[in-house]
Amino acid sequence: MLITEFTLDHPILRQTLRSNRETTLFHERSNAVDGDRVRILFWAEGGDLDAFESALSEDPTVTEPNQIATVDDRRLYQTELSGEGLESSVYPMLVEVGGVNHEVTATHEGWDLKTSFPDRPSLERFHDYCQNHDIDIELHRVYEQQSTGDGGGFGLTDEQRAALRTAFEAGYFDIPRDSSLEELGDQLDISANAASNRLRRGTKTLLKNTVCDENRRVASESDHHA
Repeated sequence: MLITEFTLDHPILRQTLRSNRETTLFHERSNAVDGDRVRILFWAEGGDLDAFESALSEDPTVTEPNQIATVDDRRLYQTELSGEGLESSVYPMLVEVGGVNHEVTATHEGWDLKTSFPDRPSLERFHDYCQNHDIDIELHRVYEQQSTGDGGGFGLTDEQRAALRTAFEAGYFDIPRDSSLEELGDQLDISANAASNRLRRGTKTLLKNTVCDENRRVASESDHHA
């Protein structure tokens, strides 16, 4: 399994993001709808979100957005790709080659993705597709996924594990907190928004694979009663 980190510069939401440079998008998922439509779900954080939403409503690459939820200073939106946005979507090719997105964020500088591919030929097919469709792709890292062997990783990526460990050691989870997201971001050399997203995804993965994992829970109870 190959893990890749790369940046895409394509038209999807480019107009909205360039007019709202302080806003960051955190992609949750994409889904094919009726075969020829693509629905996307994402969080928006930072900047003037009212101005962002106004620009989003006028963006030609998506349909009228639906605000699903608001949590603190974050908003969750659902919309569908349209026009040039649908034509330039890499989602169908990503599915075709067996790629899986693990982290996707977007700013006015482009879309940053951390994606796994089954092998190098599948990555090369995806890369060629982007180039053939005039989608700028800049590869930053390509490396092989390391197995945790005994399963002690609980499905966490290296970045998520590092973020959780850093937050724990810095007292982020203490009451009251001894550090802020800005301070964690500085330690991890990422933005506060990226640190928040990484902690949230890491915590979700950890919960899913521990307290919410029925197999682990049953095994633990069996060991306790043995």
